[in-house]
Formats: sequence, structure tokens, C-alpha cells
Amino acid sequence: MNYLAFILSNPRFLAYGFMMLFFSGFGQTYYFGPFTDSVRAEFQLSHGDIGALFSIATGLAGVLMMWAGRKVDDVDLRMFTFLICVTLIAGCFAMSGANGIATLVLGFFLLRISGQGLMMHASFTSMARYFDKERGKAISVAAFGMTIAQAVFPWVAKTLNVEFGWRMAWYWSGVFLTVTLVPMMLWLLTGHKERHEKFLRESEEGLHGAAPKSGWTRNVLLRDIRFYLMFPSAMAMAYILTGFIFHQQHIARLEGWPPGLQPKAFIAFAATGFICSVIAGPLVDRFGARRMIAWNSVPFMIGMISLALTSHEIAAWLYLGLAGITLGFGIPVGTAFWAEMYGPRHVGSVRAIMGSMGMLATALAPYTMGIMFDHGVSVAALALGSALYIAVSSVLVWLVVTRYWERPNPTA
Repeated sequence: MNYLAFILSNPRFLAYGFMMLFFSGFGQTYYFGPFTDSVRAEFQLSHGDIGALFSIATGLAGVLMMWAGRKVDDVDLRMFTFLICVTLIAGCFAMSGANGIATLVLGFFLLRISGQGLMMHASFTSMARYFDKERGKAISVAAFGMTIAQAVFPWVAKTLNVEFGWRMAWYWSGVFLTVTLVPMMLWLLTGHKERHEKFLRESEEGLHGAAPKSGWTRNVLLRDIRFYLMFPSAMAMAYILTGFIFHQQHIARLEGWPPGLQPKAFIAFAATGFICSVIAGPLVDRFGARRMIAWNSVPFMIGMISLALTSHEIAAWLYLGLAGITLGFGIPVGTAFWAEMYGPRHVGSVRAIMGSMGMLATALAPYTMGIMFDHGVSVAALALGSALYIAVSSVLVWLVVTRYWERPNPTA
């Protein structure tokens, strides 16, 4: 089935996955990035200070994600989605009204747990769970929402900050979400009860191929050596890209780039991500994610090498464009990979753990990179170290798919 026929056969639920990822942009680093200088100036913070506050909030969100993300396996998706959306709206208004460090961290926390954490988690888990034979296509269609957000949100944030200031930018963001988000999401989930009941019947009858009938629990996952071998690669993109995007304004100054360069380069990031996501979906459905995942981080590694070798403006386009390739392939490949390895019934629990770990990685990035910048570490040094880390983590992934793929007994 081609993409158009696939979308027309499942329009509303695919739109749910798409819109959840699009609106998650309000909690993503690329929406925060253009505001960092304004927030630092108002609260008299250094690069390390604001990075630390952002890291604390994201770290707390990551810890909560370990528990909250698992609830998507147990709580009705409509209620789960409603609570996430309300949290995102509250985060926008908390940012707008922040009058001190505590309330600023609260705003960071609410936006990160909802946007960067649970909205992405709900979308990807739903697409991976309820689409079996065409799981790759479903994830790719939903991921297009993230691609559009990556292209649009940096420009929206920059424009709102210039026109209205950072506080009113977050205020109007909250107003917009209040009017549109909750009614839209609940309408898109019309008929979900019947969809979930059908999935449970099929899961109980063993129609999911090699997946274990009872799924996997968190305890089994944490006893699996493959989880620890996959962990460094799974965290690479979250840590490195978050740090570089959060400190994008400072990096532009260090590299001598014009202020508007990186928002423009995000268009390359979004474009390559979209193209590769469209390509990846059918490839995952045909060949499986296992065959593709070991090579997924190579383009991002090349992008980091290019940033280490030159401070020319072309480096911004290269590193973001190549990051888009890795992310575009990585979303369908990575999400399908966990379902292939551990089965779809409890994929929410598996993704909750990985999402939580990813949020902790994104929590560390702004603070640790901010400290490094405060101590004079160059962009080239950070980029080269990142490339070396990606290379080592990719070797570990290769070991998983070639030597450690056989599943251990889930009852062991």
C-alpha cells in the first residue's frame, strides 16, 4: 500500500500521531533556543546557569517520565492525551508569568515533561502498537509532524521574541493551545475504544509473530544486555543535538555566523528529516529495523566532523542537514526496533524507559555544555568529541544486531 492509500485508510488516527508530534514543538529545545539570551539577561544568568536550570527541570521530567510513560499501557489513550495537553498549556502560562528562578524551572519542567516527553511518547507508542504490518509507514507519517515543527518553530520563536518579547511569546502560545489543542486531539481519537479492544484480542491470540505473548516488563528489560549495549547510541542524538541547539546563539557568536543563519539551517534539518523519514517507513516494513539501525548515526557523525573542521557558514547547514538525515531515519527505525525486539504489547513501558533516559541525556546537555563554554572549550573540540562518541556507540549497536539478537527467555 502506498502512502496516500495508507493515509486515506487511517486518516484520523494518523492525524493524531502527526499533530501530537507537531505540537510537541512547544516543549522542544529548538523552541527554547531563541529565547535563551532574553531569559539570561532578565534573570542575570550565565550560560552555565541557564543550562543548569534547564537541565534540572528536564532531569526531573525524565525521572517522572519513567513512571508516567508506562501509564500509556494502562490508561485510556484519550485521558492520557488530555492530561498531557493540559500540562503543556500550563507550562506556557508558567513561562509567561515566571517571576523568579523557581517559577522559571517550573515552566521548563511542565513543557519538557509534556512536549519533549509524553507527547512524543504517546504518538510513537500508538503508531508502533496499533499498526503492525505497516508500522514503519505509520511512524513516518506521524514523524512528519515533528519535521514541520522543526522547520517552523525556530522561526516562530525568533519572530515572537522580536515582536512581543519572550514573556508575551509564551503567553500567546498558551492562548493558542487552549483554543485548539484539547478539542482537536479528542476529536481525532474518536473510536479509539474499539481500536484498542481489537488490538487486545489480536495480541491475546498471538497474531504478532515472534513477539512474546505476554510482552516484556521493565524488570526483564533491565536484565537484558542488549539494552545496555544500545543505551550509548540511543542517548547520542538526545545529548549532542540538544546541547548544540540550546546554545545555538552562543555557538553562532563563537563561529562568527550571522544571527539568522541557524534558523535558516533548520530548514535543511527539517527537509532532510522529512525525506529520509518518508524513505525509511517502507524500508522498515520491508526489511525490518534491525538491518538498518547500526548505520543510522553515521550521517550525524559526519556532520559533527564537518563542524570540527571548519567554522564557515556551510558547517551550520551541514551539521543540521546531516542531523536531519539521522533523525529522519532514526524515528521510524528506532521506534520499530523496540517493537521488533520486545513485542508491541508493552512497547509503552519499553519506550517509557528509553524516553526517560533520553530526557536525562537532554537534561545533562545544556548544563554540561554551558560549563564547557564558560571555561573556554571550543565548538570544534566539542564536535570532535561528539563524533568519536557516536563512532564507538555505533559499534556497540552493531554487536547487538549481529551477535546478541536472540531474545533471552522473558520468564527467566
